[in-house]
Amino acid sequence: SEADRARIAEVTEIERTLQALLPLATSSPEGSEAMSTAVSDAMQIVQAWLVRNQSLALQRGIAEAKADVAQVRLQGEEVWRSAAEIETSANVEEVRLVLTEASKVAARIKEVLPLVTAQRHRVQRLKHDLSRSDVRISNLRIAIRQAELDTKSVLPLQLDECHVLIQQRTALEQLADQVAESKRRLVSLIDDSQAADAIAKQLTGFEEERIPEEIAAIEMQLDAWRMPLENAVAPLQEAVAAYEAGYASVIVEKRPIEDQLVKLEKELARGELIVCVPNSARSLQAVSRVDAEKVAQGSVPTSVIESLAAMDVVATEKAETIYKGDALALTEFVDDKRSNHVLAVTAPEYLDSDETSGLSLLTEHPVAFEELVRVIPVNELSIIGKLSVYFSRWGEFLFEDPREANTLGGVFPAIWGTIVMTLIMTIAVVPFGVMAALYLREYTKGGALVSIIRISINNLAGVPSIVYGVFGFSFFCMTIGSYIDGGPRNADITVWPSGTWYLVLWITVVIGTAAFFLSFLGSGPMHSQTHVKRLLSKAAFVLWMLSVVAVVALIAKSPFFDGFYAAQLPNPTFGKGGLLWAALTLALLTLPVVIVATEEALASVPNSLREGSLACGASKWQTIRRIVLPHARPGILTGAILAMARGAGEVAPLMLVGALPNAPELPLDTEFPFFHGSRNFMHLGYQIYSLGFQSQNSEAAKPMVFTCTLLLILIVAALNVVAIFLRTRLRRRFQGNQF
Repeated sequence: SEADRARIAEVTEIERTLQALLPLATSSPEGSEAMSTAVSDAMQIVQAWLVRNQSLALQRGIAEAKADVAQVRLQGEEVWRSAAEIETSANVEEVRLVLTEASKVAARIKEVLPLVTAQRHRVQRLKHDLSRSDVRISNLRIAIRQAELDTKSVLPLQLDECHVLIQQRTALEQLADQVAESKRRLVSLIDDSQAADAIAKQLTGFEEERIPEEIAAIEMQLDAWRMPLENAVAPLQEAVAAYEAGYASVIVEKRPIEDQLVKLEKELARGELIVCVPNSARSLQAVSRVDAEKVAQGSVPTSVIESLAAMDVVATEKAETIYKGDALALTEFVDDKRSNHVLAVTAPEYLDSDETSGLSLLTEHPVAFEELVRVIPVNELSIIGKLSVYFSRWGEFLFEDPREANTLGGVFPAIWGTIVMTLIMTIAVVPFGVMAALYLREYTKGGALVSIIRISINNLAGVPSIVYGVFGFSFFCMTIGSYIDGGPRNADITVWPSGTWYLVLWITVVIGTAAFFLSFLGSGPMHSQTHVKRLLSKAAFVLWMLSVVAVVALIAKSPFFDGFYAAQLPNPTFGKGGLLWAALTLALLTLPVVIVATEEALASVPNSLREGSLACGASKWQTIRRIVLPHARPGILTGAILAMARGAGEVAPLMLVGALPNAPELPLDTEFPFFHGSRNFMHLGYQIYSLGFQSQNSEAAKPMVFTCTLLLILIVAALNVVAIFLRTRLRRRFQGNQF
């Protein structure tokens, strides 16, 4: 019962406290014998109480459980006995309750399954909390490394040397609190008041003297460890102090989480379902059909016992028929180790050979309750029940995490990764695609340069997607990402000397200033510009381009930038595949689609609208912003959504720039900073490839492959339907305004 379990857990905690005190008692310089004796006496009292009360609690549980079979194992024994054979005074160490009746088994599973599911989710949350604690320690280490980089100094000690000391100090501080609580509870367990007072006195000595002495000794060792820091710079000393405090707080936080994990894992392992598997049965060839028929009637003949002995199974004649049908009969017996076995008897008319007895020993397959996900009573389902199971499976597939090497469970991380990556890709590609199309359609007057640009765009549309993946990996991951992590040196870029860098900076300022004044002098309405002003405008454009190139060179060759994540090196943050680089790579891949679609949309706007706007005094940009773009919006949105549809289905580039078969951490979640562009992610298309061609068990993964394929097709189809709907709606909106 819960009450017995809670009380036994309290006394078990007292036993753990006493076990922790025993080494302190034996190492005490004074009074070690008295302290050791007191702790040993207290442990004997606690252990005797635990043995007796746990036995009584288990026996009460047997009476309340109403199991078909109840077996017990006594203290110091390995053999299981029937619960009815033992006396109340016996010390029971373990109980095994067995349910064999089908209705009871089904009721028990129905009762346990929701609890197991909740506990499994709780275990996952606790493990996540533990991982966050480890991340905190890692961040504290990074802070120390950052302090080293900022002060250009080296930490004069090893951090790992303080871990054991901090753990011991924290454990002693927690032990002091536990001793005070255990002393109060322990006195209530001891009948002899004189002995109780003696033990309480010794425990008080631990609490007030022995434990503080040990803590003081550990502090002296920590002071000796800190000695090299006396000459270190202040930021480094502060970082180490923060690391010590943070490490101690993490240990305090982790202990209750670890205790809860151990408790939950024990509870999850308390039950199992034993299934007899016909597919792996072992046939008893030397048994006659007559003996096989006797087994079907509920007895085990001598010939069957001898055949079972050859299989290392010692059977008795006592057996029970648990199922009997026209084609099959099942008989259960118990061996000398009190383990259950099932014999299957097949009717003669269902056998192909006259020599075969039709008798086989079924293999037992234990399934722990913690492995159960759902239990479906197939033969009892109504139409509504079947529909409920069907939609629940879809719910699991869409909203749960994968398990069993992605062959079971859901694909929510893959769906979420696909959606987030596609949205970021769209945000990146649409503005650049629209601006490029506006320049080519509205501002250029043709010529060789424009023809080259158009040919290049058409060629980019035909480049294989894997080429984009190689480019994205080499440019975004290995160059831009490495630069962000550790500066130009980390990206294998040769930096300029500081003198050269300042010289180029001064030249860039001069060029930028000249470009600004030339742009000012060459500005004015297009119809009133003179030949000189046009030359000034072109010169300003060239100078602005030179300024942009110079700024890029200054950033790339800077000798003063060491990256944003230098403290985390050599572990890369952005210098590897991630969601951000994957989205930008696919943005380059889909850029020609957006440019071509936007150009077609701009070309479909009647010139009469442009001429009317210009005739009313509007400028070129005002005409584009207020007349051309609103009328071209349906085509632009269509191109954007078609680009989304293509990007959602691409797989080859993602293999190089961030997609993984299993990445449980979502790139967009509720943890600050919410969007994690450096994280790897799961993608629906890559999931199909991984399961279909990289899985160790392709046959088991087939259902998941086909379902993922259907889901991806539905997503792409939905995007196209949305494109058609938006185009029709916006076209109808502006249809009446055209003239």
